[in-house]
Amino acid sequence: MVSSASDFFKTFVEPTVTEFFEHPLDVRRGRIAAIVLYHMTDHYALEGYLGQDRKEINNRTDKARSNIISCCQDFKLIRDVADATKHAQLSPAKVIPREISSYDQVDVTPGLFQAPFGYGYFAEACEVLVTLDDGSVTSLLPAVRAVMNYWKSVFP
Repeated sequence: MVSSASDFFKTFVEPTVTEFFEHPLDVRRGRIAAIVLYHMTDHYALEGYLGQDRKEINNRTDKARSNIISCCQDFKLIRDVADATKHAQLSPAKVIPREISSYDQVDVTPGLFQAPFGYGYFAEACEVLVTLDDGSVTSLLPAVRAVMNYWKSVFP
């Protein structure tokens, strides 16, 4: 019997992430990939739990997120991109520090022919970038790939 978490992974996560891999310059697809990868944790953590106790649900999902971060540090960035996409502004996390704090920190670098005059990059890669709170900039694609690989190891 297929689990509901496995079903969510196969039905929503894999195709959504594949779309981003096929269109790595599409910030919308990148954000949605982060959202489904992040919320895959809820499906995984609550597999088989039939209760509705909010405290127990939070405990299970928090524990699962902490466990994933211990195995895959890129999950923190995925968490923050997903949360910033949903909430626009983020408050500091209580347990695991945030890497970004707002929606506008995720954007695509314009290519030579897409940027306004004087702003394009010749021979530079266009990609979805995340400007971290510390001022550094990182690509979203490797984080999506790492977290996807984590979930593939759970749901082969």
